[in-house]
Amino acid sequence: MGDNLVVMSGMASCSVELIYADPPFGANRSRRGALGEFNDSWPRPADYIAWLRPRVQEMHRLLAPLGTLYLHLDRRNVHHGRLLLDEVFGEARFGNEIIWHYTGGGRSGRYFPHKHDNILVYHRGSEYTFNADAVREPYAQTSGYARSGIVSAAGKLYRPHPLGKVMDDVWRVPIVNPLSPERTGYPTQKPVELLRRIVAASSDCGDVVLDPFCGSGTTPVVAESLGRRWIAIDESPAAIETARARLERLRAGR
Repeated sequence: MGDNLVVMSGMASCSVELIYADPPFGANRSRRGALGEFNDSWPRPADYIAWLRPRVQEMHRLLAPLGTLYLHLDRRNVHHGRLLLDEVFGEARFGNEIIWHYTGGGRSGRYFPHKHDNILVYHRGSEYTFNADAVREPYAQTSGYARSGIVSAAGKLYRPHPLGKVMDDVWRVPIVNPLSPERTGYPTQKPVELLRRIVAASSDCGDVVLDPFCGSGTTPVVAESLGRRWIAIDESPAAIETARARLERLRAGR
């Protein structure tokens, strides 16, 4: 437990293969849940990015040559985050902007409801781990390609992959609803399925996965269940206790 900037600065360079970072979004409000209140407020976007910059620099230093960073933000600061990552990693290291599309409450008659987050994907180098077969999904029922493939203009037959297609960059994953057995009461909890895709796609068995803002502990739970090693950091005692309890339940179920 502690400030992730201090903890990361004490870690060896190139020591982790995957980082999933879900920092406060700079939403200028506090988040309240059953486990307490969590501040998410900076005076200006520039102050938020000034806080985030040294942490991103440490993440870049920690990534192994084939490593990948997933930085989870939302509409408020994703554009600032993209510029920061271009600065630290280089524009050529940008891989994807994943749109996490979710559903839930919160409707408005004044604007289109906000129902997605943005996850920026950057790689440490030009070569990186990507397990396409681990993140395939069934072809659409109406897809003719799924039934018989397609023939190119040159006459070559392309057949569907037996495991399905690689999922695209819009991920429709439900939030952790109040009745879900996953629910911990932590106010910013992310669903297991979201992290399963990230860990499965961008790390191999035995790799080290780092979550410097571990919150409810979804990342270490998924990493351990998939045979990865992990490092989880958070300055909140409630977060650490929540993550520890989830890991104990996971291990007891084996």
